[in-house]
Amino acid sequence: MTVVHAGVVSSSDSSVTTVPPPAFNEAQRFDPPLRKTQQGGRRKRIRAYLMLSAARLMQYTSRLGTRRNGEDARPESLKKLPNDDDPFPSTLELLPFAILVTNRHGEIVQANAASEKLFGYNRDELIGASAEALVPGLRDGAHTALQIDTASGHAPGAAHGSRDVFARRKEGTEFPAEITTNPLTSHREALMLTVVIDRTERHELQRNRQDLAHLTRVSTLGELAGSLAHELNQPLTAMLSNAQAAQRFMAMDPIDLDEVREILHDLVADNRRASEVIRRIRALLKKGELEAAPLSLADVIGDVVLLLHSDAIVRGVRVFLNIDPGLPPVHGDRVQLQQVVLNLLLNAFDAMESHGVPDREVVIEASVKDEGSVRVAVRDRGPGLADDIVEKLFTPFFTSKRDGLGLGLSISRTIVDMHGGRIWAENNADAGATFHFTLPTEPLR
Repeated sequence: MTVVHAGVVSSSDSSVTTVPPPAFNEAQRFDPPLRKTQQGGRRKRIRAYLMLSAARLMQYTSRLGTRRNGEDARPESLKKLPNDDDPFPSTLELLPFAILVTNRHGEIVQANAASEKLFGYNRDELIGASAEALVPGLRDGAHTALQIDTASGHAPGAAHGSRDVFARRKEGTEFPAEITTNPLTSHREALMLTVVIDRTERHELQRNRQDLAHLTRVSTLGELAGSLAHELNQPLTAMLSNAQAAQRFMAMDPIDLDEVREILHDLVADNRRASEVIRRIRALLKKGELEAAPLSLADVIGDVVLLLHSDAIVRGVRVFLNIDPGLPPVHGDRVQLQQVVLNLLLNAFDAMESHGVPDREVVIEASVKDEGSVRVAVRDRGPGLADDIVEKLFTPFFTSKRDGLGLGLSISRTIVDMHGGRIWAENNADAGATFHFTLPTEPLR
């Protein structure tokens, strides 16, 4: 079990040595690519392992190039491995992810076995080749920082973080990957270390989640078909009535132009109302990639409330909004966040209707939780939550409804997690339950 302290890395394994603070500082700059893969203890263990590996790697890289004399700076020497007693190559081989070390021209001067396996090239083919052929766009930004005076020997010290790209294998197929670039310091020549991790499984999982979320939205709108039809029928009926009235006024002599103008104004308003209903339905039916952008939570909540307006009337539910006017924007996908609010509101409606609650009210609150995050709460006056199901609420396929699929809350949790937030539920002190979720105001890094 590896334990990370402030300044050192220690372990119960006697084979692990203490890393000096400078190397550990480099490890802290090395943004672990697996930082978002798991929750809880396993993610911490992965992070600790990567930090330890990075610390060793950064410690050894200070020796690369110091053993070279002036002649070693020849371009052809870049295609040679360091001396046999240099621990740098063996350290690369121990790492489970692909490592590419490139010079200021983007040529690969070092690669490990994981790189051969990932890209399908042998070592001789990799050394001296352009990294751009493996990771298109790698030189964009990453190697710009390496355009320095090589005589000074000072490589830039800032890490370039991680980003998602599409890499290319030898046979020409592309695959989603996450790359992390970091300049190697203390060299006579400027080098860049790039970690490449295959994200195919994560990409497919994300796509499957999006497909499932889309199917759930379609299913939900199918259940609301009657209410949505009524919501759309109201402005259409009003438009028909106003058009017929306009025809009657146009047949008069003289024509009452003031009445006609008023009717035309009503026609435009009803048309916009119908268009808004269709727009909201189309947005929820839309299938596509996650589109994260700054957005107003007040608008997200307002769109869902208007979409459920007729359904709330039919069920006898009054909906109250308590939105902080100073609510900062959040960074996220509008449709997916609408789906979360839609799921929570419909669950509140169902809970009160199924138990015959006479005074049916739902309060939606949105406020600043603390610096850097906002909180949304959906509070109902239903029967509340049994103690034995609170922990199971967000488990896939768990449902307390007779005809429920058990996917709404599970998908809501996934969406909130993807946005860097948290979702939970609790019983109210008087009656009913409240579902909370938080969202960061800054985009995930």
